[in-house]
Amino acid sequence: MPNAFLRFYTNAKYIMASSFINQIPAIIHLVQKLQPKTILDIGKGFGKYGFLVHEYVGIDNTKKVDPAKTLKEQSNLLIDAIEIDADLMLPHLQQIYNKVYLGDVLKIYEEMVKYEMVLMIDIIEHINKGQALQLLRYLIQQGSTIIIATPIRYFKQELYESEFERHISHWSEQDFKKLGYLSAQYFDAGAVYLLSAEKYNIRGFGNSFIKKIRRIARAISNEL
Repeated sequence: MPNAFLRFYTNAKYIMASSFINQIPAIIHLVQKLQPKTILDIGKGFGKYGFLVHEYVGIDNTKKVDPAKTLKEQSNLLIDAIEIDADLMLPHLQQIYNKVYLGDVLKIYEEMVKYEMVLMIDIIEHINKGQALQLLRYLIQQGSTIIIATPIRYFKQELYESEFERHISHWSEQDFKKLGYLSAQYFDAGAVYLLSAEKYNIRGFGNSFIKKIRRIARAISNEL
């Protein structure tokens, strides 16, 4: 592992409860392109993806913002969340999510309604691999498109004095390929995966050589 990457990777692990910052644009880009109407945010943390998805996808920017209404009330999206850690049931979440279910997703997912999209942003590494694969298979069978973000390499983690912040599994492309159509993109220490039953070709997202060249070309063009 190059020294520069090692320094970034070592420092980055201390912010994992909030996820890697440089993957945020790619995740929001995917939601913008796919335009789901219902979303389930598993392990929503502080709720930033719920907020950002409302802002960039759900809010109609041709209409006046109503200060008397919450963000979720003005959004065209319905976003629910599941949270296992009672300490993260923070007051502001009621402004963002339609419902926040407190509990273990592995125990309640079969009782929930179908969602067009499921976000698993830096959460799957906290779940036993066999149980997580069962969850993913179920969601795909239900027709959900899943966005997964997870570290490229395994590392131990202890944060917020919480047992739920521990890493117990490690994931790579090989783990997801047999489940459905898979597209991936890498961001320094983290990876973002798009997993679904049907194939999506999302402009600006992917790990192929051609897509990498196009992203580099756009970045250079933006600097000129």
